[in-house]
Amino acid sequence: MNPAPSLAMPLGEAIRRHVVPGMHLHLASTPSRSNAAIRELARAFLDRRPDFCLSSTGFHSMAHLLPRLGLARRLIGCFFGDHFPAPRPNPLYARQDLQIIQWPLWTLVASLRAGAQGDTWVVNRSLRGTTMARELEAHGMYREVALPGADAPLGLTAAIRPDITFVHAAAADEHGHVLMSAPLSEGPWSALAARRGVIVTVERIVPTALTRAHRAAIVLPPHRVLAVCEEPFGAHPQPLLAPAGLDVASYRDDFDGYEHWRALATDDDALATFVDRVLRSPDGAAAYRAYVGAGQLSRLHPVPGAIAPPPSAPPPRVEPSVNHLIVAGARQIVARVRAIGAQVLIAGIGQAFFAARLAQRQLAAAGVALRVMVETGLYDVDCGPGGHGYLLAYDNMARAGRVSAIDDILGVLVGGADNRCLAVLGAAQIDRHGNLNSTRIAGKPLTGSGGACDIAATAAEVIVMTRLAPGRLVDELDYVTSPGHGVRSIVTDRGVLTRGDANAMWELGGVIGDDARAAFARDCPWPLELRDPEPTRAAPLTGDEARLLDTLDPTGKHRHRAG
Repeated sequence: MNPAPSLAMPLGEAIRRHVVPGMHLHLASTPSRSNAAIRELARAFLDRRPDFCLSSTGFHSMAHLLPRLGLARRLIGCFFGDHFPAPRPNPLYARQDLQIIQWPLWTLVASLRAGAQGDTWVVNRSLRGTTMARELEAHGMYREVALPGADAPLGLTAAIRPDITFVHAAAADEHGHVLMSAPLSEGPWSALAARRGVIVTVERIVPTALTRAHRAAIVLPPHRVLAVCEEPFGAHPQPLLAPAGLDVASYRDDFDGYEHWRALATDDDALATFVDRVLRSPDGAAAYRAYVGAGQLSRLHPVPGAIAPPPSAPPPRVEPSVNHLIVAGARQIVARVRAIGAQVLIAGIGQAFFAARLAQRQLAAAGVALRVMVETGLYDVDCGPGGHGYLLAYDNMARAGRVSAIDDILGVLVGGADNRCLAVLGAAQIDRHGNLNSTRIAGKPLTGSGGACDIAATAAEVIVMTRLAPGRLVDELDYVTSPGHGVRSIVTDRGVLTRGDANAMWELGGVIGDDARAAFARDCPWPLELRDPEPTRAAPLTGDEARLLDTLDPTGKHRHRAG
């Protein structure tokens, strides 16, 4: 039998062999994206117009680079902006020369899986009634079909098949046996859906004997692999969690790196420096590591038992209203967990996640088990001081009680059969029907759905957290990102709105401050129900709540609302 050919080659050579202008390229999140491939694509096509279509679950940090340089004409994704320390829009995605196609997270993964399976369409329960549904329908990617005897039409999304998918992993041998560890985020679906195959970057190319010894960690079939390219720190500034037993070092998120890439998206001088020092260098990989600095990279390797250091920026001052919002959110979570018997909870990024951690610790102290989940494949997240306030952080991956992927968490545990999942989400706008907007206001882009649309549409019940401010609670949304039929609570820093079902009037209670009722009259355009002459008042923060806030977030970084 002839031995399998070697697929090992430099990344630049792999791109020269397999990538041509006009292709649809997918940047997989496993959850370590191949940021090395993004840089090498930029090097290969710098000063050209390849008109790529790019897809990814999220365009953030280094994914800004290709559209920033004008190398992509069309972006397909679920998130567009900056994700640390909380979701923030980025002006890059307001550019008129970019066509942005918005998808929800599980919906996108399901369509990639359909592409891998050779299906044409896949059933969808998330999009009906949203603006995304109308936009995707205009692109030929969504339709609704009437079924005899059904109360509502059946939603369908079209299968997605990129030309080439880029994946980053811990290790592989030269014959394409790729070793990856859960959580797998979107899993192998985008790789298996790729028409031409997969270009894999790895921390280290290892002997075949080692991959044979770790067969359970081989997720991709080798015959679909086009090339294996060694790229140390290839996921940076994102993290990498290496499988146990390999001589491959894991590394944490570079939070300063996330902030750096936010700046490069709009700073022409900083971008020009990066282009000259890295993209025009003869050895782009080595130049990038020098650009970041050996000391900074070495500090990202986790020390057993140690908690990730905070970013170098000074901690912000935490406004009292932020503490009030988080504590009110935690109290509502505790109440609704008990009311519906929820055993699992899924939280959005930012203050929703902090409230979920606080509630989980309070319930645990009372003997009630609640497993907190993260959409990328984390189940039973460590909500104590050893966990991390940024929900997508390496430490939360490494410490989760169970790790899987998006199709497991969002497809089954949040919205599948027999679920009793409570969801806690944030939003930029909420209308009187509970519909949420995190995509666009007055023509200006926000960040998009992420997993919110899928979660809001399918979870047993939804709590939304937001500040009470002009323009947050509105009669009509600029854009319906997520359907509101499951929203039963809206928690603000001035009080809590609740309703018994999707058709009921909102009731105001748990108010904070003597002028809270006047504030709701000013900033909430909906009629509110008051069962008593005055709404109930929230109890002051207890000493235990204040101590737990400081225990979980000593610097205040993760309580602070990002601007």
